[in-house]
Amino acid sequence: MTKTVLYIACSLDGKIAQSNDSLDWLFAVEGDGDNGYAAFMEDVDAVIMGRKTFDEVLVLSEDYPYSGLENYVLTRQSDQQSEYATYTNEPLDVLIDRISPTINGKIWLVGGGELIQEALRLQLIDQLELAIAPVVLGSGIPLFPEGTLETRFRLTSCRPSGQFIMATYDVLK
Repeated sequence: MTKTVLYIACSLDGKIAQSNDSLDWLFAVEGDGDNGYAAFMEDVDAVIMGRKTFDEVLVLSEDYPYSGLENYVLTRQSDQQSEYATYTNEPLDVLIDRISPTINGKIWLVGGGELIQEALRLQLIDQLELAIAPVVLGSGIPLFPEGTLETRFRLTSCRPSGQFIMATYDVLK
């Protein structure tokens, strides 16, 4: 059965990006290793992200990091094209229902805030894997935007990883 997972980093004050959508703060955190990223990626077959997140990934990466996976970018302008991803304006639940039969592992919801809010509203997230960074941004894009559906989680594991706290939650449905 396909599992839809939100794997994301946030600051201590719950921000996933700075106000200008930048993720520079995340890479300034000193740490050792990849905080479990490689292990997480072993059974990811598809990634879904919002257009702003996709644009930021392209800025941050010399080589596109999700090659070899099915890549989908949710956008209101689905007539765009990319060598890395399929742009779509499908509703998130329709997209996940459509691709799930072809997925053996996990579908990773990469972000951002609007995608996360919609996925929680539609109750599509099975698991949340959260990397909490030791920084307070003060302002920026919240992990859970105002108006996000109240959702309950069960903590299944928590461990330090370098300077990060890695917390895994199952979504209670």
